[in-house]
Amino acid sequence: MMVLGRLLGAVPLKVWLVLIGTGVIGAGGWFAWQEYRAALTDASSAQQALDSAQAENAQRQLVIDALWQNAQRLEDQRRQLAETKADLTRTASNRLAHIRELQHDNDQIRRWADTRLPDRVSRLRERPAVTGAAAYHQSVLDAQPVHATGQPPDD
Repeated sequence: MMVLGRLLGAVPLKVWLVLIGTGVIGAGGWFAWQEYRAALTDASSAQQALDSAQAENAQRQLVIDALWQNAQRLEDQRRQLAETKADLTRTASNRLAHIRELQHDNDQIRRWADTRLPDRVSRLRERPAVTGAAAYHQSVLDAQPVHATGQPPDD
């Protein structure tokens, strides 16, 4: 221990302070470098998460845009159908008004309109209503004869 004391006493205090300062600075530099590497790793992870989120956001925006365009297309089709329906309703109303006008003005047409339809024609109007192509197809394939007006079907 005395040898160490003599050795330490032989070195001036300024040298010891420089050596200790260099050691502290070196250790601090090493710790700073470790923190810098950890910060770089964290920054890299954050950048990857940001890139992933931006890609996901871009994909979602594409879906939103496609849905929006589809909604606009459907709205345009709905508007066109409404216009077509209004035109057809107007045309049917005009034709019905014209027919009523003719019935009112022409005695021969009025008498014809007041006569009873033939039985075969009346029976055609007694068929049940069908909804959709499959129901119509089935009604055409149905072997049941059309019954006369006022008579129940033969079961």
